[in-house]
Order: sequence, then C-alpha cells, then structure tokens
Amino acid sequence: MCALVLVGCGSGPTGSLAEVRWDETSPDSGRVVGGAVELTGAVAGATLPLTAIDSPDVGGAGYAIVGEIRYEDVDAPGYLEMWSVFPDGGRYFSRTLAAEGPLAAIEGDSDWRVFELPFFLEGATSAPSRLELNAVLPSTGRVWVGPLRLVAVDAAGMTGSADAWWTDRTAGLVGGVGGALVGVLGAMIGSLASRGRARRLVLGTMTGLVGLGTVLLGAGAAALVASQPYGVTGSLLLGGAVLVVVVGSMIRTVKRSYAQVELRKMKALDAA
Repeated sequence: MCALVLVGCGSGPTGSLAEVRWDETSPDSGRVVGGAVELTGAVAGATLPLTAIDSPDVGGAGYAIVGEIRYEDVDAPGYLEMWSVFPDGGRYFSRTLAAEGPLAAIEGDSDWRVFELPFFLEGATSAPSRLELNAVLPSTGRVWVGPLRLVAVDAAGMTGSADAWWTDRTAGLVGGVGGALVGVLGAMIGSLASRGRARRLVLGTMTGLVGLGTVLLGAGAAALVASQPYGVTGSLLLGGAVLVVVVGSMIRTVKRSYAQVELRKMKALDAA
C-alpha cells in the first residue's frame, strides 16, 4: 500500500456509506453554529481535530469524506486532512492542497463550496479501522465545516460534487444566464406595461415565471431532503424565491399600470 497526498486524483462517488451531522455528533474542536462547526485559527497555527469514524464499512476501490466548507480571513494556506488508519498500524493521509476545485486549499475568503478527501485502497488486504478528519490552519482565520458524508468511490472519472445533481460551476453559469434573462424580461415587461401594450403577453409571461419559481422551490425542497450541497439547494431555492416573491408582487402593480393607461385613453377620448 502506498501513502498518497491526494490533491487532484480522479474518483467517482458511488454511494453514501455514513453521515456525520453536527447536531447529532459533537465535534472534537470548535463550536457548532447553525449546523456547521466553526473553527478559529491562531497566529502560531493549529491542527484542529474534527471527528473520527471507527470501523468504516468502505468496500470497493476507495472512499472519500465529502462535505461543504466556507472560510473568512484565512491568513496562510490551510487544508483539511483525512488520516486512514489501518489494523497493521499504517497511517496514510489525504489533504486538500490543490489550487482549485473540491480539493482546493483553504486561504482567504470563500462562500460555501464542496470539498472532497478521497483515498484509493490500491491492493490493500484490509479496510481501514479508523478515519480521522482534521483542519490544519497555519495562522489566523475562521472556518466553517458543514455535515460530512463518507462515500464509496471508484477509479473512473472525476468526482464532481459528491454525487450532487450538478456542480457549483454549473450552478453559477445557470444562475448568471437565468439572472440576465429575467433582467431582460423585466425591462421588456416594464416598457410594454408603461405604454399599455401587449397586456395578455406580459401578464401571461409573469404568471409563467411565478409558476416556474414554484417548481424551483419544490425542487429545492427535494434537494434539501436529498442532502444536496448548497450549490444545488441554494440556486434552486434562491431562484424560486426571486421569481415567486419579486415577480409575483409585481403582477398587481403591472395590472394597475395597464388600468391607468386605459383610463387615460378613455379620458382623452371623452375630451375629444
């Protein structure tokens, strides 16, 4: 068996084997805030143990601990590490030391993102007896680590977002395109409504957008039940809320605008 520092290896998650939820499991360091563990670094640096999984039923070609992390003001590059401890006393680590992606190091500021700590058994005659997860912060900063999952992996393909429905990059792309499209539609709706034109088209489009928002909210709720990462649940719930709340609240205003335009036309005809 070889010791590996995994900073960009391929893996493909094939199923969840175990979960660690901080409202059910007390972390070995830090404090639980909103379902995540908050860790604080020190000038002298620190290795902060998070949790351990005894006798993990990993099976297959390999396994990974996956979850989400965010951080603020991390002064020097830190990382998460998973130690795989084997019955013969061997200890092997995986660390998030990559420049980008789910194995990226911890530095500066980041909103919630997915992380992965994979390990391949590669001919091992036994499974690990214990998995240990630590956060290593060489200097100051704050880090939040969400719930964890132990997943089985195979050696084919690249791990995306720990069997997420889509990646953070896809969520950002769809969110950008969707936001631009809604902005264009909003400008069109405002222009047509102010001139009293295409009433049926405008109101029909707005009703359709509210319906789409309702569908997105339902999908977001399903994503929460399925323990999808923030890149999935956040994009669905935020997009749905914007469409339902913002567009929905505008429908009455747009109807009033059409009524006012119609009233002005009638007054103009009466005056003529």
